[in-house]
Amino acid sequence: MQFVEFGSFRSGHRLQWWNLLTILEMDSLPIHEESVAILIMHALLQLGPNEMDQHPSDYSWCSESHQQLLEDHFVDEFILRLNHRLDDCELNWHNELVLVLVTIITMRIYTICKETQEDRVKELILKCRKVGEKWIDLISEGIQSLISSDLKEVNTLREKMVIIAIACLLTFSTHPERMHCILSSDAHMISLLRAVATRHNNLTLNKHQANSIYLVKTLLHWSEHILVTIQPSIAALLKRNSYGSLNQFSVIYWAYISNRTHFDGKWKKRKTDLYDGWYDGQFESTKISIDCLKGTFLVNGVTVGF
Repeated sequence: MQFVEFGSFRSGHRLQWWNLLTILEMDSLPIHEESVAILIMHALLQLGPNEMDQHPSDYSWCSESHQQLLEDHFVDEFILRLNHRLDDCELNWHNELVLVLVTIITMRIYTICKETQEDRVKELILKCRKVGEKWIDLISEGIQSLISSDLKEVNTLREKMVIIAIACLLTFSTHPERMHCILSSDAHMISLLRAVATRHNNLTLNKHQANSIYLVKTLLHWSEHILVTIQPSIAALLKRNSYGSLNQFSVIYWAYISNRTHFDGKWKKRKTDLYDGWYDGQFESTKISIDCLKGTFLVNGVTVGF
């Protein structure tokens, strides 16, 4: 039965979203498996075909493959089922690909759906992000409890943290017109910084590189693309909020100042290039630098945090 479901999933570009809805409802394919995740991702990211209509509508930009997402009742059904999926896996961080796939589906819906559904899908996005952050905290605690000699298990957990951090970064993957809803506050910015730092640190520490897996390699490239494209939004948000989120993140990340209730790093963007991610601050005589693109945190030019 699964073979039939897998083989027929992409049979007709107008049917793919309906097939996906059926999979989520019937649990007919194991979405935690890499092959299934890749199959679904290919369908979600399909570009065409474009509608050949002599009378173009306001939504003529949307290809035939994704026009179901312009129907509110169809989006309602997806929100319901995706919420159930998140609830089912919230306490189980072992199936990290489920979170990745639910996040990708949610972001695709958010990017295409009508404004009438924007707020509801936004709530689901923030829920995906919250679950990912919770899993990262749980795995971090698990790593600390392991003996240092159990490197294989530690590396396995670090690989999971990389994938979960990517899932968190995917919650920022939409077009600029809707970015203001999901990257609009210091809390959102801190979530972004935590995710990019987690990805960077665990890739650096993992002896068995996670990007040896095809899907993970693809997701890594995708997350890098997302981070590049949202740098102008990051710069605007940081400037608007007087770099408050960089102060808060520094207190969270750098143990030396973690007991401070107030910290002002006097941050400045290093370059005028909107797509450069470096920001430099000062703590007493110490220079602090954060790269919002790569996730690097430097104190006097030396990496800290792991």
